[in-house]
Order: sequence, then C-alpha cells, then structure tokens
Amino acid sequence: MANISYFYGTMKGYIEIEKYEELQSKFELLKFQMEQLQRMLFGVKSERYIPESSPEQLNLFGEPIKEEEQAKTAIDAHERKKSKAKNKPARLPLPEHLERKETVILPDVDLEGMVQIGTERTETLVYIPIELYVKVLVRPKFAPKAANKETTANQIHIADLPSRFIERCQADELLLAAISIDKFVDHLPLYRIIGRFERLGVTIPRSTMSGWIAQSANQLFPLYNKLVELVLQSNYLEVDETRIEVQTNSPPIRKGRKRKKGKTHRGFYWAYLAVKEKIIFFEYDKTRKADNPLKRLKDFKGTLQTDCYDVYDQIRKVYPDLTHYHCLNHARREFEKALSNDKKRVDYALKEFQLLYEIEEEAREEGWSAEKLQLNRQENAKPVLDRLFKWMEEESPKTLPKSPIGKAMGYMLKRKQRMMHYLTDGNLMIDTNLVENAIRPIAVGRKNYLFAGSHEAAQRAAIFYSLFACCKFNEVDPLEWMIDVMKRLPEHPINQIEQLLPHIWKQHKTTETVIDSDFSEK
Repeated sequence: MANISYFYGTMKGYIEIEKYEELQSKFELLKFQMEQLQRMLFGVKSERYIPESSPEQLNLFGEPIKEEEQAKTAIDAHERKKSKAKNKPARLPLPEHLERKETVILPDVDLEGMVQIGTERTETLVYIPIELYVKVLVRPKFAPKAANKETTANQIHIADLPSRFIERCQADELLLAAISIDKFVDHLPLYRIIGRFERLGVTIPRSTMSGWIAQSANQLFPLYNKLVELVLQSNYLEVDETRIEVQTNSPPIRKGRKRKKGKTHRGFYWAYLAVKEKIIFFEYDKTRKADNPLKRLKDFKGTLQTDCYDVYDQIRKVYPDLTHYHCLNHARREFEKALSNDKKRVDYALKEFQLLYEIEEEAREEGWSAEKLQLNRQENAKPVLDRLFKWMEEESPKTLPKSPIGKAMGYMLKRKQRMMHYLTDGNLMIDTNLVENAIRPIAVGRKNYLFAGSHEAAQRAAIFYSLFACCKFNEVDPLEWMIDVMKRLPEHPINQIEQLLPHIWKQHKTTETVIDSDFSEK
C-alpha cells in the first residue's frame, strides 16, 4: 500500500494526496486567521459561550415532549394576550452619607388660617464643579522690643513650615493626588488634565506637571519597595505581562538595528499578584525575556501560576523547587477560537469547561472553605478533566495538527499535569483572571496616552499602577488614600512604612476626613 499513489483530479491535472492535504491544511489555517482578524476588527470580544438548546426539548419530568405538544405550546404562546406593562421600578435612594441641604418652597397662596398637615420631599443629586484656590501660609516674625542692628538671627522667631510631600513645590498634596488619580486611575493624558485646569483659568506647563508626577513617584518609591518585598513573601503568586510603548532616543536593544525617528520601543510591565494577600506590584522591563522574573523569583518559595508563555518554562527549569502550574482559561480560549473551525468538537469541549467553572462559581457564591472546595474539585471537577483529556487523546489523531482544533487539543494535552494541579489545593485558582483583570487599566491607559516618555517614566508609572491596583483589590478609595499618604509620608518612620500600604492602611483608617477643613468649607 505504501507504494501506491493516490491522486485527486483537478482542472490542471493531478496532485498527490499528501500535497492536497498540505494545501487543504494551509487553506484552513488562512481561513481561520481571516476569521480571527475579522473578529478583532468588527466582532464581539466576549468569550462567553452559550450552548444551543437540545433539539429534543424535555418536560418537567425529563421526558421528551411530542411534536404535537410543542406545536400546541407554540400556538398557545402566540395567541396568549400580551401582559400589562410592568410598573417602572422605584428610584433607588441617594446615599445617606451625603450632606443634605434643604430648600423649603411654600405654595403661592395666602396661608393665614391654614395649618401644615405634611410635607413632600424630593431629592436630586447635585454636582459642584472642581475649584482651584491659593492656600497662603502666613508666618509672622517676632523679635525683642529692643531690637537693633546688633540683633542676631537667634533672637528672631518664626514658625517652621509644615512638612511637605515635595519640598518647595507650588502644588498642594490635594492637587498632586488629584493629578495622579486623573492620570493613572481615570487614564487621562496630561494635555487633557492641563486643559481642565485651563478652563478654570490656571495654565500649568506640561513640563511642570510631568515634574510633579516624577517627584511624587520618587517620594513613593520606599512604599513601592516595601510592597514588592511583601508580595514576594507570599507562597502563591499569579504572574503575567503586558506591553507598553516607550518613547526613547537611546540606541536599540538589539545590535545592528537603527532606531528610526519617531519610533517607540516596546517594553513590558511584569505583574506579580499575591492572591491571598490581595496585593500586587508592576515592574517595567525593556524586554519580554526571562530576565525580570528570574531576578524577582530568585528567592521565591511557593506556587507560581501563569499562562503558557515559554519564558515561564525557563523559570521552572532554573528553579526546580518552585511549583508551577498553568491557567485553565487560556486552554479554554484556544477551543473558543476554534469554534468556527470544528463546531461539533468545540461544543463538547466548551460544555466540559462550563462544568468546571460552575463548581468555582458555586464556591464563590456560597463562600466555601479551601478544604471543602478541594474535596468538591476531587469529586466533581477531576472526573470532568479526566473525561476531557481522554476524549482529546482519542480525537486528536483524527484532526490536522496545524488546524485550530488540533492546536487547541495539542496545547492542552502537552500541559496535562500542570493544567490539573489546581485540583490539589482549594487555595489555588483555576485561572489567572485576577492578574489579567489587574493589568487591564494599563491597556486602557496606553490607548489614551499612547506611550511613556522614557524608560524611567515607564517605571515611575509602574509605581502608581501598583499602589492604585492594591487600592482596588482592597476596596480603598484611591484619592482619599493618596491624600492621607502624601500628608503623612514625610514624617512617617521608615521602619513602619508598610502601615501606609492600602491593605494595612484600611485596617487603621479613622472616620476623620483627610481633606483640610478649609478645603471642605469651600
């Protein structure tokens, strides 16, 4: 049989079956790539999968409904009278913590001889536009009454200036905090922030505002260093990376390449999330090579969860004592991408993934302990994964290795043990969605400001992104936290600086406002 050649007829002649299959494989790949490009440009980004309902509908007792009954049900539904429109839902009450300012409106009639029998209250939410004002610190000087030309400086008394977050800076801590929030939480480019102040009648040069942000990052650097230390002390980390364009005039990283004018360098933010502690830090690196995680994870002892980027495989080889496992959602995405390529097989795989995620969802909603979740995973999730992997081992030889469905199966089969490791501990997550969600603000930011001004500026941005991400994880108001930290940091003991980190600051937070009373009155 090996010597017999098989041919397919074509308009131009005959080609061998191997050549035909090769061309067919290339055609399917190009078709898949075209579909993915069309989806990126015009399609929906959601990965949600809704399985089609079974053609044989079941009744309440699990028995198939006959066709006559289905038709009757459809007719009844069509002929059923339309239900009355539902009443509009009541308006939600406005937050109780907001100040109430009452205005009494009397009816335009003669009230003499009338008595009040009740009131009607209508609440509306009012917005007061931002306001800039100049805060003046007046320090009178005092000298002895008999002062003369021989009076020394020691005899002249004047109050010391309060400690400042940035010495000799014209911007108050309130303004510095607001600019930081606008830039790194609300993702506004500097020119938009400057435009907002110009509408208030104050022009702040771009270089000045950039300098304020740089100096603020430098002041926050000790706090960032402590955050890095605490994250790496955790025994369970999720790690991921995301790109950032950097404007630079420095020579290119790779030798022999010329940097074109106006071009940017592609750097990367590496994100390290301590899942149980709910703290994270970002670190900028010029490349996506393993250098950064190898340096940061040198002394790490514990479990590392990542996607399947090959850099993380290098880390596992260099540090064999480190436990490394993969994100199951990345495997699911490979199947979801192949939905148009092989719908029947992908439908089966995605339904199995749904069963796995239903277990995780139930655990979150009911607040299961780690022990209960681990037992449930062993009883319910493990059989699903075993069945899924057995099915892939049987079906994979029937698919083309380079086809989307073949790649999806190969992606998962190659990493079987590291895909199933989460079953061994209820403290471990099924995927890396937490760290992926944490890096989304960076993706939103780079769409607005496009690039960082330099490698140093990119790292300074990482400081802000790290601290504000910790605020979000711990449900801390970033503006309130930032104002308080800027006021306390200059005189705060360096050996107790961890008290200012959002997750610890929240525990000791007082009910007193951190905003100056004179500002509140305004």
